[in-house]
Amino acid sequence: MEPSETVTLLKGDSASARMPTPAERRELDIGEGVPVLVVFRADGSRELYPADRIRVGR
Repeated sequence: MEPSETVTLLKGDSASARMPTPAERRELDIGEGVPVLVVFRADGSRELYPADRIRVGR
């Protein structure tokens, strides 16, 4: 399945993949074994995405 959304990283942003907590799995409605992508924005905020549904771009 192709990712359905592109998340754009801006200058100063970074991203990291990890396994989700049980609460994050429920919140994002993802199955066991699916990692999440955490986007750390330059302004200090964070965004969480299911890694199997997004693509990262610039």
